[in-house]
Amino acid sequence: MGGAIGLVAVGAAGCRRAPEAPAAPSGDKVGDDVKGVARATEKTAQDLGRAAVSLSDQAGARTDDAWITTKVKSELTREGFDPLHVHVDTDRKVVTLSGSVTSRAAEERALSLAHAVTGVAGVDDHLFIQRAGR
Repeated sequence: MGGAIGLVAVGAAGCRRAPEAPAAPSGDKVGDDVKGVARATEKTAQDLGRAAVSLSDQAGARTDDAWITTKVKSELTREGFDPLHVHVDTDRKVVTLSGSVTSRAAEERALSLAHAVTGVAGVDDHLFIQRAGR
């Protein structure tokens, strides 16, 4: 039984708390910390907002490009161009026509049709005139 009392005495002696540091004269430290967190949160929110707008603009540009590509392909097909021979790509509203056509007049007509589509900013000509028999 004497051993149990000795353990309690040692255990109690080992639980002493260090004296607490004196309290800050005012809540300035906490207030400064809160203001710092608020500034950091505001900056993060602004950064996220800019990123969201940028992604939205990119998605909108891709949608515009897809619409332009579809419209140009439709116009070319309607005018008798073979979609297997004339390819259409659009990047940032600039249409690129590539592939083969039967004559210089057909090439000019394809370019003219692409230019006429609403939203097209420019047309790059990568068409070539295919000689008969090829």
